[in-house]
Amino acid sequence: MTTDRTTRRPLRPVADAPAERTAYQPSGQNLVHAADHNLRVTLEALRRTGPMSRLELAQVTGLTVPGITNIVRRLAADGLVAEEAGPSGSRANRFAIIPDGAVALGVDIDGAQASLVAIDLLGRIVLRDAAEVAVDDPAPAIVRLVSEALARLAARSAGRVLGVGLTAAADCVDGVRAALAPLTVIAEPDTIAAALGERQFGTVAADDSFVYVLLGPSTRAGMVIGGVVFNGAEHKAGRVGTMRTGEDGRLLDEALSTAPLAGFDIGDLEVARWIEDASAHLMDSIIAFSAFLAPRVIFVGGRLPTTLLDALVLRLGQRRQERMTEPTHPYWLPELARGTLAEDAVLVGTAALPFLEFLLPDPRRPFRPRAL
Repeated sequence: MTTDRTTRRPLRPVADAPAERTAYQPSGQNLVHAADHNLRVTLEALRRTGPMSRLELAQVTGLTVPGITNIVRRLAADGLVAEEAGPSGSRANRFAIIPDGAVALGVDIDGAQASLVAIDLLGRIVLRDAAEVAVDDPAPAIVRLVSEALARLAARSAGRVLGVGLTAAADCVDGVRAALAPLTVIAEPDTIAAALGERQFGTVAADDSFVYVLLGPSTRAGMVIGGVVFNGAEHKAGRVGTMRTGEDGRLLDEALSTAPLAGFDIGDLEVARWIEDASAHLMDSIIAFSAFLAPRVIFVGGRLPTTLLDALVLRLGQRRQERMTEPTHPYWLPELARGTLAEDAVLVGTAALPFLEFLLPDPRRPFRPRAL
């Protein structure tokens, strides 16, 4: 499931819009909140759909044409959109995202390795780097990595840097945040980051429902329901690794652990055995959470080679078909696919966090008019 992220998508309403037509009588604070939301929704519509006229933007967002006029004027003044001539035969100009109008950094910590990317407004990677970190104190190496990236971006006159997204323990985040101040540093678990990367820059619609199963030393899942991130009470949703699956009743964490794959190639017999065993156990868990979440698609990803993920998803698809054709088994299993961003899902998702904080609708915090 790959796509050109710059391809113009068909017109459709943007999820969670409009704020301009709320049933509430907004206070002054609510008016500011709603205006910010409308700006975010408009920028998201341009990012997802491509260049549009004022009228098209009004149709997609549910806002008025005069409202859109004011919004695109603000976005243009901030260097985020540009006005361009419409297609041949059209008298209406269109507005398009300026991809490098803003840049954000993402850092993913995986053991003793820190990986970094910088992305533009369209989710394109414009810079990539990595460094070794001390497992017990990764903050100094992360700060150096980010500082070097900021210098490289400044040297190439990249757009304004909005901030840094990070997957790391809380104590590490505090140190990084203090060292990089006043630059904004935002932290989320890697499962949430992977799901956000898929929602923002993958193939799903803004209001879609899906599960992102993240493989690694343990198995966890990020969930987006109706376009909104769901992480449960005390942020404990998605801990699927503690499920007992398969005929042997093993924990999913044990059955899907990627530790035994170290040193083997995709064509090795040991890898084929792992795929066979892992797909059987994972299918049991897929049936379980598909029954009560009803996602449209379940993505499988992780910090793993694309060839391995593709082979696992292929076998899962075969098992899905087998289960659905048996009379006593579920016929409603959702589509299964490798994560669109493959091994970059977590990284790109962390880099998306500053965009969600400042410019785009944030699926972690859906818009609701504040109570009077």
